[in-house]
Amino acid sequence: MLTRLTRPMIPADRELVRQIDRDAFELVRRERGQPGEGLKLRTAENIAAAFDRPLPGVVLEEPRGRVVGYCFTHMWGSLGWLGTLGITPARQGLGLGRTLVSAGLALLEQAGCTTLALETMPDSGRNLALYARLGLNPHHMTFLCQGAPQPARETRWTIWTGGDDALRTVAGALVPGLDPTPAAEWLRHEDAGETLVWRDGTGQPVCFAALRYGPRRQGQIPVYLTVEAAACLPSAAHEWPRFLAEMQTYAVRRGKAGLVLPVSGQQSALLRRLLDNGMRIVHTRVRMLRGEALGAPDALLLLTLAM
Repeated sequence: MLTRLTRPMIPADRELVRQIDRDAFELVRRERGQPGEGLKLRTAENIAAAFDRPLPGVVLEEPRGRVVGYCFTHMWGSLGWLGTLGITPARQGLGLGRTLVSAGLALLEQAGCTTLALETMPDSGRNLALYARLGLNPHHMTFLCQGAPQPARETRWTIWTGGDDALRTVAGALVPGLDPTPAAEWLRHEDAGETLVWRDGTGQPVCFAALRYGPRRQGQIPVYLTVEAAACLPSAAHEWPRFLAEMQTYAVRRGKAGLVLPVSGQQSALLRRLLDNGMRIVHTRVRMLRGEALGAPDALLLLTLAM
């Protein structure tokens, strides 16, 4: 019997994980009959940024010394998020996914995360069942809305350069303990995006948006700019349309056609406003959760981690 071992990722795993990731998702693409050329590897910058974090994830060895699977993890203060996982095609169907997910959840719990979450495809009954058996409950849908809002004529944001608590201040007011700073740091490290911050008349941060303009995989040319995380204080919610218009201005300056925003199924009013303004739903995910909910239904908190 082969011996299975899970352990935290280390830099020496980087290229193996990159290869397994490509092979595993290329198999998914083929099984779904998706047209086009084969899936490319993640960019060197993307995989380097993934590994250069305090808690990048876990790998699975079977037998010991041979990496056959991986699972990325993200720690945003009190929130622990399971990212992409993959098993080398030759070893799929043997229960390795459950072992990896269990190890990833344990890593996040040991790091002090009190809420654990992930997002997965709604048509994958196998994955939904796996996560449910491990105590993650289906919570709501996340709708990826794509479109081109009317851009703003003037902008008032500043570019976040690190070294302050602006992002933690805004997000933590909506979900105590939530800290999206690692998402912004990842984009900076990867040189694939920037985070915009809006402040009130006293200089206090009231809104931010972490925006990705760079590709995750080789050969990709993103047409739209992706909002990976955004939050707005209730006191500034009336200004959200302006913030959104300024994000579109930023997208245009980056040569992008528009925006992709992750909208929670709980945010029905926000979703309707976006659809009424010409946005369309291009993708859906199921958010599964263990612990406290991530914000009230009317909170202006948008986040997804499709790593």
